[in-house]
Amino acid sequence: MTEIPALPFRAPGSRAMAATLRLLHSGKPWVTDDPKILRQIADRLRALDYPTPHCGKEAPLGGYAHAHQVMAVHAAHRCPRYEAALEYTAKARP
Repeated sequence: MTEIPALPFRAPGSRAMAATLRLLHSGKPWVTDDPKILRQIADRLRALDYPTPHCGKEAPLGGYAHAHQVMAVHAAHRCPRYEAALEYTAKARP
């Protein structure tokens, strides 16, 4: 019997989920047999501090409300995008 080719899939947006899926599909029995281990791995990877993919955007802020939305998204890691939004709100409403 011929082997069935692997199905294409969309890469996950989260590094934690991507790492968990790689471990899940690696075929190692210690990974696939124990969902508790997978949950622990995913939880620890999610706890890592890493910037979101849109931190590198340099698009101008669309207004005061947009600046607050940007600050809400980036508040946890205080990236340059957060600082730009903070500066914008300070100038917009002193």
